[in-house]
Amino acid sequence: MIVRVRVLAEAPSRVWMAVSGTLGAATAHHVRRGLHDCVEAGTSSFFLDLRELRCTDGANGYGPRALFAVGSAVRFHLVGAPAEIRDCIDADPRFTLHSSLESAWEQWVRD
Repeated sequence: MIVRVRVLAEAPSRVWMAVSGTLGAATAHHVRRGLHDCVEAGTSSFFLDLRELRCTDGANGYGPRALFAVGSAVRFHLVGAPAEIRDCIDADPRFTLHSSLESAWEQWVRD
């Protein structure tokens, strides 16, 4: 399985990333490590384009929610999140789900 994370834009304390490929037990820890490294460098807001991400059954074993276990003050804006991720974040106030790139971009510009 392959998962690819690309940084598309950076600004003070926030980053916009595109995540594509297959998220499973073998790849989820790489994504989490990337998010954690950004937080360690001062990122507190993530805009994640997940439209090209697929989750396998193995991702459920890892727990997609564990991807985002990088701190309670960190905020996430998710574009096109797969159902497995949407289901695991429930009503967590750290997350904003965007149905389009446009709505996420409007938020990016406001922040």
